[in-house]
Amino acid sequence: MATNNFKPFAIGSGANVTSQADYEALAALITGFQAGKASSAQVNKAIRQSSVMAYVLAQFISDSAAVDVLDNGTPAAILTNLKASMTALTPGRLLNVQIFTSTGTYTPTNGTKRIKVRMVGGGGAGGGTSVTSSSQIAAAFGGNSGSYAESKIIDISALTSVSVTVGSAGIGVAGSTGGSGGSSAFGSYLIAPGGPGGNGGPPGAGLSMASDNAAGSASSGSSLMFGDSGRVGAGPISISADVSSQSNFKSGKGGDSIFGGGGGGKTGGGTPRAASGFGAGGGGSAVGPSSNLTIAGGNGSAGLVIVEEFA
Repeated sequence: MATNNFKPFAIGSGANVTSQADYEALAALITGFQAGKASSAQVNKAIRQSSVMAYVLAQFISDSAAVDVLDNGTPAAILTNLKASMTALTPGRLLNVQIFTSTGTYTPTNGTKRIKVRMVGGGGAGGGTSVTSSSQIAAAFGGNSGSYAESKIIDISALTSVSVTVGSAGIGVAGSTGGSGGSSAFGSYLIAPGGPGGNGGPPGAGLSMASDNAAGSASSGSSLMFGDSGRVGAGPISISADVSSQSNFKSGKGGDSIFGGGGGGKTGGGTPRAASGFGAGGGGSAVGPSSNLTIAGGNGSAGLVIVEEFA
């Protein structure tokens, strides 16, 4: 059993203390004891008032935090234990939120007993386009968003740290399928794969689209509660049968994530749009006739890991 050095004074039956009514009427409550002598009963009452409250507070700390409360001249330690005891009596309270936008190490905030983790993998880049002839156009798919994952409540009573990986953004590749996003992970507890890049747009007399993007991979991990494989980037669209005008067709928009927006599609010749936020896909590239450029799609956005800490 934890030790409490702070003891109440003059609490025995028949203790020599002045009555409560007389104590409340005592002028010394306002002025303090002045020159002359205070009665022993009055002094004992004043000491008992403070010592009882000191004892009660110290015992609260000792019982709640299961620590010794010692009269050894270290009030800082008592204050630290008081804070710990108050935390111990409020289980389930949200203590802190740690947000990782780059790879690192999770170290629990003092007092944390359980955590919940949410994350998204890096978003894939939009597809790129190649050179076109005077009778050709090309428009590519937007990249997929990264997979989303959410954990069950994780008991971390035995944990000191966990490695955290934040998935990298997919980077556009000139004239080809966009780069895939990297996986985000919280140790082996939770893993959210990155989104595949958007397929490139082959040159053609019309929107001669490539096949749909590869499907994203499912989230996993020992503490997975919920997850999905991300949003597939959209394919290009034709606004008119006449594709000789740059404004009559548009590349595909990148897939949105729960934490970010996919890069928008662009009409022929426009600069591909990168994703915003976290874990979203980049927009596809689009070029009109007689383009002598090989263009990359818009970049995806990097992943994100959020750790919610509870008492």
